Amino acid sequence: MSVLIGMLVGSKLSTKDLVERSISSILSNIGTDDFLLVIGISAFINLEIRKFIESIKLIHSNIILITDYCSSFAEFHNYVFLKYGSKSKWVIIAHDDIELKTKNLINKMEDSVKGFSDIGWISFTDNGYLQGHWQPSTREGFHYDYLYKDAWERRKLFQFHSLEENYWEKGKGVSYYSNLNYDFPNSIVKCHAPYSHFIVIESEKLKRIGLCEDWSSVSLLIDEDWGLSALREGLINVWIPDIVYTHVRETGGTRAWPIIVKEGKRAHELFTKKWSFSHPPTKDDLKRIKKIYGNTNIVWSFDKESFDWEYLK
Repeated sequence: MSVLIGMLVGSKLSTKDLVERSISSILSNIGTDDFLLVIGISAFINLEIRKFIESIKLIHSNIILITDYCSSFAEFHNYVFLKYGSKSKWVIIAHDDIELKTKNLINKMEDSVKGFSDIGWISFTDNGYLQGHWQPSTREGFHYDYLYKDAWERRKLFQFHSLEENYWEKGKGVSYYSNLNYDFPNSIVKCHAPYSHFIVIESEKLKRIGLCEDWSSVSLLIDEDWGLSALREGLINVWIPDIVYTHVRETGGTRAWPIIVKEGKRAHELFTKKWSFSHPPTKDDLKRIKKIYGNTNIVWSFDKESFDWEYLK
């Protein structure tokens, strides 16, 4: 098996349209028949979604369905990796509300990373910004413009830095956002950490990094933690800009927000306990990071603007 894909349908706000779009787009665009798609369904997921997944499983023998899975995002993906990961080259983490846009994903991705042995997490471009959502494709890291220029609040990180102030207030719709003057990298670049919506890593690298921290029932701080773990291990995380997906936000925000409010404090406390700094970091945290992790790749984004692209050579 070349590719292992894990997808948990675990939100009470999951819909048949979202789940069907996610699964169908992956099946159409993954670019190989040598894959295993493991889908977990929480006990409260409605019958319409269950029937759809059961029907598509009858057509595709390389889909495994785990029903009434009531555990967390972390527990599910750890289970999938421990049971099936040793047989795969690549592991994909996929939310159930994404749409993969780029065809022949695996071949395009492998061409981009060919010749590089130290790559950890691989991220792609989330084009949800075309709908007006503030959706950078990678985590913000410790970039100078994020820490000191309010670039997150101004929506001016990464490829958006070249846009005029308050650009998002001046127009609506795909036509407007498609024609803005973005500054995308030309090819694969280093990044701090992925968002867990749709990401890839080699199975052997995931073994090295370690399993997913079970800090909440959703993916809160999981991508940041896994990204830091890769950097601590001497790996580099990357963004391939010309492979595109959409993290579909039908309501304009995250479906997990009520759970984040409920479980966020505990997740942040456990993150701080593990790493000895908070998220986002305070000024004292930044000094601590440099002191503790200064000999690792964790400090890679310090003193860089988020758009100072570091291309792989």
